[in-house]
Amino acid sequence: MFGKGIKNPRLVLVTGAGSGIGRATSLRFAKKGATILSTDINVESAAETVRLIEEKGGRAFSYRLDVTDNDAWHALAKQVDSEHGTPDVIVNNAGMGIGGGFLEHTKADWDFQMAVNLDGVVNGCRAFAPLMVEKKHGQIVNISSGLAFIPFALTPSYCVSKTAVRMFSECLRQELAPHKVGVTAICPGVAATKLLTSGKVVSKTGFDAEVQDRAQKVVGTFVEKVGPLFASPDYIARGIVRATKYNGGVIPVRPESWLGYWVSRIAPGAVRLVAGQLTPNRANAVANVGNNLAADSVVDRVLAVAESVTGA
Repeated sequence: MFGKGIKNPRLVLVTGAGSGIGRATSLRFAKKGATILSTDINVESAAETVRLIEEKGGRAFSYRLDVTDNDAWHALAKQVDSEHGTPDVIVNNAGMGIGGGFLEHTKADWDFQMAVNLDGVVNGCRAFAPLMVEKKHGQIVNISSGLAFIPFALTPSYCVSKTAVRMFSECLRQELAPHKVGVTAICPGVAATKLLTSGKVVSKTGFDAEVQDRAQKVVGTFVEKVGPLFASPDYIARGIVRATKYNGGVIPVRPESWLGYWVSRIAPGAVRLVAGQLTPNRANAVANVGNNLAADSVVDRVLAVAESVTGA
């Protein structure tokens, strides 16, 4: 019933291609000879990915795309089909994260998280899947997360959105298989991306908004610069390319994601018990202790040093 995937794709479209996993995936496919359609809400970042590909002798084109805009998706599909033909592979990678408990989310926070992480994937499939079905050829790769296996109270909207992406991908895989179109859900573990710097923290830490924003930027910048030594986005990109080749179904990438996958099946109660220790109340209580113990001048000095070191 399920095909063998696509070993050497000719044309690959990647969302969120301006950085992180999206850029690494674009570079990986370009190395295999594919023409890359680099899309991002930040068109300058998408263009930089194109430059990096062309610098290595590859071929790529950049497009601005807000994945939450269904009309923009359909306009892009029409343009791409006219200028390049139907993509062999689409990687729905664009995403963002919101940190904080459910009770700390506004409705706007929750809706925006779903719009980017879930609707962005659904919109992409709605725009391009019919073209692939018509050609009876193609592979759709939707980026879920290792947190799709773990109920984590500190990021409920993120976990829900990524779990929904995984289940949507499994359902779509069944529907499109008879048309020789594969669908894969990739569930990455930790990766050094812009998720922290581009995301939002709604936790009530006790620190004022300016301090919290500065701290988030420092940590995010540190992760982007040092993280690749331990959790490179290219590791995830390799998993994406491999899953495309073999038309994998649900594919965890990195040991911690595989651990979450297996433990959630073998001992789901244990997962709930361990994850349940990390609640918003406890996290905020720890932050409030630090806020009460440290004078504002000390916090400012520490952040200033950290900003100088990281370049945040």
